[in-house]
Amino acid sequence: MTPDSTPPRLPERFFGWLATIATARPWWVVGASVALAAAALSLAAFRLEIKTSNLDLVDPSIPVVARFRDFARTFGTPNMLVVVLRGTDPAALRAGAERTSSLVRGAAGVRSVFARLPYEPASLPFGADPYFASKDGTMLFLFVQPTDADSSATTIAPFVQAVRERIAAAHLERDGIEAGLTGMPQYALDDRDIIQRDTSRLSALSFLLVLLLFAAGFAEIVRPLLAAAVLAVAAALILGCAAVVPGHLTLVSATFFSALFGLGIDFGIYVADRFEEFLADGLERREAIVRAVRELGPGLLTGAITSAVAFYAMLFSGFRGFEELGLLGGTGLLITLLLMTSLLPALLMLAGGGHRRRERRLGERRAGRFLAAAQHPALAAALAALALGGLAFGLPGFDGDYLNLQPKTSEAVRLEREMVDHSIYSPQFAAFLVDTPEAAHTLAEKLRKEETVGAVRSSADLALLDALARPIPAERAAFGAAFEGNDGRQAVYAYPAGNIWDPAFEKEFLGRMQALDPNVTGMPVLGQFMIDRSKRALWITAAISALVVILLVLVDFRHPVWSALALVPTLLGVAAMLGAMRLFDIPFNPLNVMALPVILGAAEDNGVHMVHRFLQEKGDLLRTLAGTGRAVLLCASTTTAGFATLAFTSHRGLASFALTLTFGISFALITSLFVLPPLLRLIGPRLGVGPLSAKADR
Repeated sequence: MTPDSTPPRLPERFFGWLATIATARPWWVVGASVALAAAALSLAAFRLEIKTSNLDLVDPSIPVVARFRDFARTFGTPNMLVVVLRGTDPAALRAGAERTSSLVRGAAGVRSVFARLPYEPASLPFGADPYFASKDGTMLFLFVQPTDADSSATTIAPFVQAVRERIAAAHLERDGIEAGLTGMPQYALDDRDIIQRDTSRLSALSFLLVLLLFAAGFAEIVRPLLAAAVLAVAAALILGCAAVVPGHLTLVSATFFSALFGLGIDFGIYVADRFEEFLADGLERREAIVRAVRELGPGLLTGAITSAVAFYAMLFSGFRGFEELGLLGGTGLLITLLLMTSLLPALLMLAGGGHRRRERRLGERRAGRFLAAAQHPALAAALAALALGGLAFGLPGFDGDYLNLQPKTSEAVRLEREMVDHSIYSPQFAAFLVDTPEAAHTLAEKLRKEETVGAVRSSADLALLDALARPIPAERAAFGAAFEGNDGRQAVYAYPAGNIWDPAFEKEFLGRMQALDPNVTGMPVLGQFMIDRSKRALWITAAISALVVILLVLVDFRHPVWSALALVPTLLGVAAMLGAMRLFDIPFNPLNVMALPVILGAAEDNGVHMVHRFLQEKGDLLRTLAGTGRAVLLCASTTTAGFATLAFTSHRGLASFALTLTFGISFALITSLFVLPPLLRLIGPRLGVGPLSAKADR
């Protein structure tokens, strides 16, 4: 194969220079990279936090969030932990609630415990039950309010753990009473555990699978190990970056590492593949490395920038969780590209000693021969129709039920659903802020007339009971602090009469609450805001990603037809993803919405590299498939493996994110290998590229 006679473009010159420096001073490059990785890991060990509160995913200056925080500072956070006690003996159940609430009140991090009305039971009028009970009386609910109004990651874990220890000290099992926890603090702790357990474990599995696929594709282990080492250095540097900005990881941003392993290894595969090809053509080792990196430069740069921009588009989502993911994702891919074109060449140069195996020429590559033999216009048409046909069933819906994101076996989810189904209470309630006791009384009366409201609690209730029953002073003071602020403002709480996670009921309930007071707050209001931001993020990031990907591909090829051909796998991959989501009943949700911009950036790589190689080979489709076709097959396989492993997490939200990505990336692979080549064969000669050579090797 003769080099292209056209003058080298800027990306070719830059990456060629980078590889030249790296291969001339390989030990310097390796030493500097290891030192930077060690420093980054040390920084991460001391500074990187894991945050799991929903408040960590949004900007605190947004009015909806600011109102929630203001309310929480005045009356304590509505983000309460709920202790659910279940038993068949009513007397034992109430005694257990008394014993438990007394112990929990003294626990570290606990501001208040609301186990019953703060009055002597015998003094309550009409024999009213002071406990917060289910309709059948078999469950009692204790609402535990943390002292930390912001429910920050550093306080949630010790707070929940302290409550659990006090519950254990009550020895409820002796009286046949079961105890469990639900509410957002418990969900946040569950999310943290998933990050620490599933994400780290599955990321390691993803790393191993990517390495094994790489090794299987090249029938050797040295180069895959070198690329994996570079990827490990990249991951260390990203952790160091995360320790500086934003300084923490969340359930959303922690998913990036599966993306890094799946997408970042692609750069190494392309470099190793072209390096092997040039060695087989008889080039000296250093020349083969430099030339491989130089010729791949434009395609690698376009692929990296489009994928990075797809992540960076999340910075405009208005949702802090996605913004942080976008920042880490985009920066991580660019860092990985830099390392794969500098550190990897240095390692390849150092690994040149010893017995040199015979490199396989293009005509000897079985993958290339298989791909060439499998090309057929009918197959291409059928695959394209299959991808586009899925859209005939409509677009996926959106599931805003937060509980559907949690593991199916979650005790907290089960308890909350039982609480909602069998009582007038819920961990999710609306909270109103008014200026006077009279205003609190008026609002409470209006709320009691609302069909969507199951129960109302206000300072007016306490004022009435103060006149009719005997308060228990200490409990009355703690109870009153949740209704009467030091600044004179009053709080009113409205519990939904139905399942707040049901979209139709949620819309009706919050609509009625906001009609009474546009400034209403509480966890349902904050949850609706975050769902709305997620939907907004989906369309904003998808639109920005699509626009930038198209523009960058146009700039790369400087020809509308070649650009359109390069984008065919992306278009069909996204269409197939949407169709598969509808077919398998996987709706969009607050986590998997970020899959669409990632696919827009990642799927484009396949088409760009295939068209670049087709042009470099002057229309020789056999050499294109034998060379870049194998690399595309391997890259898409490793990318799919990187994402697919995350589908085995117990967190259903993360699993849906992984499945959505797997659908899109897999079909983009299929179309790039079996739909795009026939299009190139058909259109290439009409644009002066071709005719195709009948030989696979020259």
